[in-house]
Amino acid sequence: MPNSIKSVTNPKEFFLSKNSYPSKSLGQNFIKDLRVIDRIVELADLSSEDEVLEIGPGLGALTSALADNAKRVVAIEKDKKLVEHLRESFRDYPRVEFVHQDALKADFSSFYSGKKLKAISNLPYSVSSPILFKLLEARQYFSSLVLMLQLEVGERITAGPGGKTYGSISVLLQTFMDITSGFRVHPASFWPKPKVDSIVLKLEPLEFPRVDVSDEKLYEKVVRAAFSSRRKMIGNSLQSILSRDSARASLELAGIDKTRRAETLTIEEFGVLVDKVSIIEKQSIS
Repeated sequence: MPNSIKSVTNPKEFFLSKNSYPSKSLGQNFIKDLRVIDRIVELADLSSEDEVLEIGPGLGALTSALADNAKRVVAIEKDKKLVEHLRESFRDYPRVEFVHQDALKADFSSFYSGKKLKAISNLPYSVSSPILFKLLEARQYFSSLVLMLQLEVGERITAGPGGKTYGSISVLLQTFMDITSGFRVHPASFWPKPKVDSIVLKLEPLEFPRVDVSDEKLYEKVVRAAFSSRRKMIGNSLQSILSRDSARASLELAGIDKTRRAETLTIEEFGVLVDKVSIIEKQSIS
């Protein structure tokens, strides 16, 4: 393997040289603490045969470590000036490919070569939730995801029933993935400093969902509807996608009190509910 890039570009110096500043709309906060990068790589359990997808490589601090430990790295970057700089910085790294694209518009399957990818990223905070759902949808192409997220988002992902942080993102990700908390990251580890702590999570797609899901689109639709109005009883929330009679009948079949709120339902109860919604909807069509 080639030698490590000994000195990754200092982000503050880079932006001063360009007479510009990191974009808030792109969620640009650059890792400057190399110890954090080492811990991310360790959590990802990289081998020389692994192929990696990185979203938002920034100035390449994490990319450098990935390139030293993996067989192939594909990094998607939306900011054109960063892509140009990265391609020049990594010109001697043939195994690293930089794609100038919005990750939200990318087809992750196009980076799949036959061996499942590992997604390893300091996700831009401004788009972390939609990217998470996009990764969830494409999970068959990934063996694991090691992602740095805003702490609040991480807490929502790992939350259990009964709390204010438990929501659709908790249910949907936990249904299809094993999720473990890695470690917290202080704002001082970045430039510019974010106003909040971050957390690194490891997500591993399950071979089979945690509950029986025959129709994933319907499952997501029902879960999102259930949490669409958190203060409403679930019997009312479901009426955003079902008739009042269908919502009531589905809940009765599932053995769920219509006066409960979505945050009290377990993943198993959502699985049963969606199955009953499917039955009631088929009956109403026929």
